[in-house]
Amino acid sequence: MHDPALATALKIGRPDQQPEFDDGGLVDVNHVPASVLADLPGFDPAMAERVVSARERFDGLTSGADLVVHADVPNDVVARLSERLIFRSR
Repeated sequence: MHDPALATALKIGRPDQQPEFDDGGLVDVNHVPASVLADLPGFDPAMAERVVSARERFDGLTSGADLVVHADVPNDVVARLSERLIFRSR
C-alpha cells in the first residue's frame, strides 16, 4: 500500500502471474483477470465479469463496498473475502 512499485515488482495480489513472494493469497481486484476472480469462494464467472466491467467503468474500485454497489456482489461474499481482497490503484 505504501510502496506501489514494490508491490508491482513482487506481484502482490497477482496469483495469475506466479509470484515468487508469498503474499498470503491476496487478490488485487483492480488487476487480476476475471478467471482469478471467478475462482474465489462464492464467486462465479458472471460475477467476475461484472467486477471487471465495473472496474473499467470507474477506472478501478476502491473497496468491498464498491463490489456490492457497482458489481452486484453479495455482501456476505465480500465479507468472507475481506482479508484477501486488495484494491490497488490502476
